[in-house]
Amino acid sequence: MIQVENITKRYGNFTAVDGISFDIDEGEIVGFLGPNGAGKSTTMNMITGYIEPTEGTIVIDGYDISKKPKKAKKEIGYMPEGVPLYSDLTVKEFVTYMAEIKKVDRKTRKEKVEKIIEETGLKDVEKK
Repeated sequence: MIQVENITKRYGNFTAVDGISFDIDEGEIVGFLGPNGAGKSTTMNMITGYIEPTEGTIVIDGYDISKKPKKAKKEIGYMPEGVPLYSDLTVKEFVTYMAEIKKVDRKTRKEKVEKIIEETGLKDVEKK
């Protein structure tokens, strides 16, 4: 679960995000819609811990991202629009590489990678 409470992000006198709050329940799929400059990317960057909010709190599965960033980030998977893909890796190799970066336990990594590939509908292209 993700809980966003009254987060604001300011850059000097410019307010990029102004006091937003929302909850996302486990299994819920949401999206941010809005014009360029509306604060969508800034909000995602705060939720993922890439930048800190000027005000407010973000809790990921019970962990405040400002106070327990490692534990909170272990609960998040996020692929931004401009994700760096490695064209020399197959889909399966790329997902495995990401699992290694996220420190998925080596004993269960293969099984978890297979599960993610299946759940995301990538089975037909896993070798491409």
